[in-house]
Amino acid sequence: MNGLSFERAKALREPSADRATMHFSRLRGIKGRPGQQQGQQQHHHRSAVSALSRVRSSSSSSTSSGGFKQSFQNVSAVTDASTQYAIQCGWDGVPVWLLVDTGSSDTWATQTGFECADLGGDAHSEAACGFSRPLIDGFGGGQIDDLHFFLKYGSGERISGPMGYSDLSCGGVAVARQQVGLANSTYWHGNNVTVGILGLAYPAITSAYYGDVGSEAPWNAMSYTPFLTSAISQGAIEPLFSVALVRNSTDGVIAWGGLPPMDWQFHGFAKTDLIVANLIGSPETAWKHSFYTIVPDGMKWDQTTDTTKYPYIVDTGTTMLYLPPPLAEAIANAFQPRAVYLYQWGTYFVECTAIPPHFAILIEGVEFWINPADLIYRDLVDPLTGYCAVGVASGGPGPYILGDVFLQNVVAVFDVGAAEMRFYGRK
Repeated sequence: MNGLSFERAKALREPSADRATMHFSRLRGIKGRPGQQQGQQQHHHRSAVSALSRVRSSSSSSTSSGGFKQSFQNVSAVTDASTQYAIQCGWDGVPVWLLVDTGSSDTWATQTGFECADLGGDAHSEAACGFSRPLIDGFGGGQIDDLHFFLKYGSGERISGPMGYSDLSCGGVAVARQQVGLANSTYWHGNNVTVGILGLAYPAITSAYYGDVGSEAPWNAMSYTPFLTSAISQGAIEPLFSVALVRNSTDGVIAWGGLPPMDWQFHGFAKTDLIVANLIGSPETAWKHSFYTIVPDGMKWDQTTDTTKYPYIVDTGTTMLYLPPPLAEAIANAFQPRAVYLYQWGTYFVECTAIPPHFAILIEGVEFWINPADLIYRDLVDPLTGYCAVGVASGGPGPYILGDVFLQNVVAVFDVGAAEMRFYGRK
């Protein structure tokens, strides 16, 4: 399949029955506002929370350490074309807001007394990094000697600090002695709402290292058990969670161990295997779970159906759909009038009154239609042309992503135990 080898993720158990759970968290949407993050508008299409980051866009800045290449996208910028989703958790009993990210695995919060610096290393006030309060003083279960976490992003943003054990509770799901990080050195563009990230992906893409900050390499990386895996292994939840993002709203629901207890009207259902694929050039991800990756049957728009098979990562931390370039171009051309690619933004724009194509993602024979309202960002207008941004973007060489444009139209069930994903279409 397009030169990519992959295998089906191994199921640990039979699929769980989809029923409502009382363990759920309301998500708080954080909308970007025009004028926010000045000087970063050209990165708006990389405004995902995701540490998918590890590869999205090889054009992003990258660093090498012992030949270990790391490429990251901008994890934090909220522009007027993006929404981040935050969850309130208890961190050693302290209530904090964390960004929810199914495209990364590490959970971290900002430490009291952290250093806020710019790209050149010059110190700034704490307020300049845009973290909320309260900050975390230390690890309730103790610090781990000689271990740190380190994340670097394409915009130059970076986070690092010590690791240790803290009790973490989100939506009634409590994990004792969870390994977490505290950021004490940051270059960050925060949203003034959150203090860190709750990563919900697999252990293979955690970012812990032995030794000193700056010496990160494959040989000193240490994979560990992140929050979701801990919650399952400690018996706090059934081995699945589900996400429902609410269109035309600034919220959503994440349900632990089942479906959200809400009155959804379902229109179509499909299930498909999670696969193991080396999408980020890291050997371990060729044989271990990393991202929540599926292979749809294809895409359909108007009278055209393309059944070329590509792997896609299902990611709450990415706003747009990132498609293979020929697909993105074809869908952009299907707008009436057709969309145009604006190089200064790095994505497609269209007349704000344009008619989007009827567009669906095909999964196991089921058509999941995207609401036309999700395909044009009427709040993001190019000042020169007056055009609005399109919700479909070119993913270049990959990886390709089903972001919030898709997730706003389904209830997505991440069944980790059965190694499958299930989707319920909804209006």
